[in-house]
Amino acid sequence: MTRHLIFIALSGIMALVAFSEAFAASGVGVIDMQKVILSVEEGKQARAELEKVIKSKEGEFIKQKQELDRMNKEWQDQSALLSEEARMSKQREFQEKFMQMRNAEMAFQNEIKQKEQKATQEIAVKASKIIQGIAEKKKLQMVFESHSAGLVYVSKPVDLTEDVIAAYGKPGKMSKK
Repeated sequence: MTRHLIFIALSGIMALVAFSEAFAASGVGVIDMQKVILSVEEGKQARAELEKVIKSKEGEFIKQKQELDRMNKEWQDQSALLSEEARMSKQREFQEKFMQMRNAEMAFQNEIKQKEQKATQEIAVKASKIIQGIAEKKKLQMVFESHSAGLVYVSKPVDLTEDVIAAYGKPGKMSKK
């Protein structure tokens, strides 16, 4: 019985080794898509445009915060002199302006996030066509995104990142599929 189990275990190990060798020989590539997005000209331009929009909006938010600080200080300084109704009115006004500013900041953050996702997605679509062409040329069977949650380890992968970055801006380098 133990001989039989040992034989089965050895057979399983040998099959796994054979499968692993076949898998490794078949060619597995990886791509660092984030590096591609940050390195290609479209990605650099998109990043610069977003930073420009962010900086201009930051100025507006700083002014609003300064106005809120001024209102708060004024309210605290006058608090002892104001009637209960006047104090509550000033507090309500401050809270409303504060909430408006917070809502505007959140809406702006969502807008920036959507613009960033759109730019990233456009670059990723173009890059995927290039990846497909390079993978076919290098006879790879699979290409994984190196920072995705699914990839934990690949022995000796073919890294396509630099090839994709180099081919990205060149016309005619994308796969026709």
